[in-house]
Amino acid sequence: MGTNQPFRTSASWEQSVDMLDSTFPLSQGSHGTAIAYLVHFEHLVVIQADGTTTSLKTPSQFLDAGGNPEAPQSILLGNHGIQVEIEPATRKVTASDACPKHRMQLLTSLDA
Repeated sequence: MGTNQPFRTSASWEQSVDMLDSTFPLSQGSHGTAIAYLVHFEHLVVIQADGTTTSLKTPSQFLDAGGNPEAPQSILLGNHGIQVEIEPATRKVTASDACPKHRMQLLTSLDA
């Protein structure tokens, strides 16, 4: 399979959250209750549904962000050769809303 070949998966956002929480754990809470991600002084800040903020338990797992730091279009995380890109949901979230389902993409690298 070439690197530009599309693939399909039946993984749900809940399964993705389980993978994120185990591979890229937060200091407190879960990626499943994250309503927004932002970058502050080159550190990833995760805003939870209850209004609290947290960060990655291992801050060095945050590799990069694309777009505006206050509302990044993408977040790149890495851990022992696994790279994941999160595209935060862009719709406004209110207290009565359920947590948004962000888009996640598992990235792989080919070793020569």
